[in-house]
Amino acid sequence: MPEYSISIAAGRIDIATEREDVPLREILTFASRENARRTFLFVSKILGKHVPCRPRAMRESYRRLATKLSGLESPVMTIGMAETAVGLGHGIHHSLHRQSPDADLVYIHTTRHHLERPPTLVFDECHSHAPEHLVYCPDEAYRATFDNARSLVLVDDEISTGRTMTELATSYLRHNPRIEQVAVVSIVNWLSREQRAILHQKIGRPSLLFASLVDGCFHFRHATNYSPQTARRRSLRRTRLATARFGRTGIGTATPTIPHLTPRRKPILVVGTGEFVYPPFLIAEDLENRGYDVLFQSTTRSPIALGDGIANKLTFEDNYGEQVPNFLYNAPHDRDVILSYEHPDMPARHGLANLLEARGRNVTAITTV
Repeated sequence: MPEYSISIAAGRIDIATEREDVPLREILTFASRENARRTFLFVSKILGKHVPCRPRAMRESYRRLATKLSGLESPVMTIGMAETAVGLGHGIHHSLHRQSPDADLVYIHTTRHHLERPPTLVFDECHSHAPEHLVYCPDEAYRATFDNARSLVLVDDEISTGRTMTELATSYLRHNPRIEQVAVVSIVNWLSREQRAILHQKIGRPSLLFASLVDGCFHFRHATNYSPQTARRRSLRRTRLATARFGRTGIGTATPTIPHLTPRRKPILVVGTGEFVYPPFLIAEDLENRGYDVLFQSTTRSPIALGDGIANKLTFEDNYGEQVPNFLYNAPHDRDVILSYEHPDMPARHGLANLLEARGRNVTAITTV
């Protein structure tokens, strides 16, 4: 059983892995949160959030995880956790469709944004900087699957206690008690056998499958001299800029349409914004497949301290008009930037492009429609 000891500003993380489909050091680095409720962070190198990633590495992770889900009974409802697993969940859904093109598959993700309709499910992620998760009833084309699916796939980037997955699963199962199989999918899974058994008992379905790239356990020792302040919770208002598209109200098996870009042939960074991740990822993947040198990442609400796995940090207000601090971490200095938004009114009101340009980047802002 490989063992690791990692020191960060917030303390020390001791890890023992039971299985590594991909070497731990290739998929994780580590950082300290600016959040008193949970002061450490597992920073994925293949998620496309806090660390710029090669699109092909992200796609390979989707494929590997989807392969572990072969045999799920259709219809299959996949739910990704906002905000870090929005793109991961969509990518796994896409790979499931490639594996089983005739299956009835629908993807939806939780959101922190209030749309112009009441949510169907509401639950909390207690340790998060933004704890409230909302799930909206899908559009009519996907509602039958949402209401009657036989298999439920829950996706997050990392599973540590299982509490959030339990909250989501039990909320959804009250809505759809027909579910027979549940799959919990993540890049890394830290649940012990005892914790998995407890989760299985709480979910109460005959079949509970875990799929991950790394399994193991960890212990965190808090540094007594690290005392971050938890950001004040904000009451978010409804925003017309968070669209009922791209996953908040359901996605079938059609691939989103992306613009065909022909940038100058130099290294490129494609940046998604907040929960808008998978269509910008497809832009990055398309450019990479056409021979460009491309990295992908997206902005985030997660407050993380500089140092450890965070080399640089840009801070700016969100692009939804909710006055929530957003961040871009580890952005490389030597690449042109394609900044991608889900609503055409966002680029003009967002300050990120100005910050990047002030640091010498050539920035192109686009809206995926």
